[in-house]
Amino acid sequence: MAIAANYRKHPEALALQMPLPFGRILKWATARPTTKLMRDIRAARGRAFAAAGRIAHPAKRTTPQWVKEATRNLHIWLQKAFVQMPLATD
Repeated sequence: MAIAANYRKHPEALALQMPLPFGRILKWATARPTTKLMRDIRAARGRAFAAAGRIAHPAKRTTPQWVKEATRNLHIWLQKAFVQMPLATD
């Protein structure tokens, strides 16, 4: 309440505040809107976020080569281990 009262007494103080950046980085994981109005709003919002430099495209994560080699070696080791296991017969 004290902050709001201060702005009522001194409205120029609100105008002098540093402009706040947009919130979190915009993620494009939302579904495409179905109405033309909502698509237009989303397009305008996207242009505004792009102008502010707040759009982050997801980076493709790659598997390190050592993980691929370890997985392949484990697979080969398991194949050999299962071939050598005797089957139980009654």
